[in-house]
Amino acid sequence: MLIMAVLCFSLAACTGNPEKDEDGATGSFSSTDLEGNKVTEKIFGEKDVTILNIWGTYCGPCKEEMPDLAKLQEELPDNVQIVGIVLDVQEGDTEMIELAREICEDTKVNYTNILVNDSMYEMLSGIEAIPTTFILDREGKTICDPIVGADVDAYKSAVMEYLE
Repeated sequence: MLIMAVLCFSLAACTGNPEKDEDGATGSFSSTDLEGNKVTEKIFGEKDVTILNIWGTYCGPCKEEMPDLAKLQEELPDNVQIVGIVLDVQEGDTEMIELAREICEDTKVNYTNILVNDSMYEMLSGIEAIPTTFILDREGKTICDPIVGADVDAYKSAVMEYLE
């Protein structure tokens, strides 16, 4: 039900940016990753820069870019990380979680992928299409415009430009 609401919002006229709290940072959330580990917005503070990739199990371009994202994760400096959010997989949906795990395994994904729940609604309500990728600083603030579509070279360029 949440996914349908998010997808409906995605089709409406939205900003394309994750919802921000008062200080301009991505809002708080608490969820789990595909392995069942607890994940909060504090994940963004673990590195200087996070490439936040929003994807879906039904999205061909999303799945096609995943091997390149895995390769990019290996090439990035130690102070940069990739994190995925699986837009169409909610906590507790074991069938869809297994599908997302299989996709990640098949594409050799080597980074955390977070499941959607109600605490992420505001953050994800501005997504207009997937894949959409945000480049975030360690406070969860966007450091450039969102990149809509699969463009790993653009993600890398944005990160390197920010780090210079």
